[in-house]
Amino acid sequence: MAPKLPSETEIAEVVVEVLRDWGTVQTQAELHRLALPLLRERDADYRLTPGRMRRVALRSGLVSVAIRTRSVGAVPEVDEADLRRMGLRYDPVVQRWRRIRDGDDLSGAQHHRGEFASPGQPCPVCCEPLAKVHNATLFGGCVAVGFRCELCGYLTGHRWREPARYAFSLKEG
Repeated sequence: MAPKLPSETEIAEVVVEVLRDWGTVQTQAELHRLALPLLRERDADYRLTPGRMRRVALRSGLVSVAIRTRSVGAVPEVDEADLRRMGLRYDPVVQRWRRIRDGDDLSGAQHHRGEFASPGQPCPVCCEPLAKVHNATLFGGCVAVGFRCELCGYLTGHRWREPARYAFSLKEG
């Protein structure tokens, strides 16, 4: 039999049920491990990836997430095969190994997800577009200091930061 995908409503209900029982769940893998058996009670053929579960839970508006990030900085030079296994490629523009995944931002411009963030790029947590974060200067001007996702709260400076760990809890109120 072909695997079935649960609806977004079913996923949100199961995630909320898990978070009511457990309070806060410290990792995405743990939340997935706890939610999948509850989904399979509804239908044994249901399949769900941790990433889809995270995105649906955040879009439901019932779940909040605390995001810990890491810098995508210089990687120590090791064996080239090890670097490729880690998802790194050699970038001739900056002449070093870094994470590169081609994609489009909302303006249609190409970007390399790895070195610099830009407005309109999809958030790596929930796939919503990133918006600029501005700060006032001493002379009354305005300067962009980074990028933030309005839905999940992911925050990065001009240099890209990768999500490393998620902690899920129910929203208050």
